[in-house]
Amino acid sequence: MAVTGKTGADAIFVSLKHICRVLTKYQTKLNAAVAAAAAAGAITSGQQAAINAFIAVAVATCSAFEALATYAGF
Repeated sequence: MAVTGKTGADAIFVSLKHICRVLTKYQTKLNAAVAAAAAAGAITSGQQAAINAFIAVAVATCSAFEALATYAGF
């Protein structure tokens, strides 16, 4: 059964949805900027890997939260 109402999840979802839209729109440019920064030596290869992993996990998390929001009705 869906849990709806003032759980805070609805407010979190609204904020996360905005972040997800921006991340999806600029993901390619962000990845290019990360690669350029690594090539210039501004960030380490470990930092580059961490940023790239964060982006990949964020995209997957956006999909999971979208499914949760659909289920919960917010």
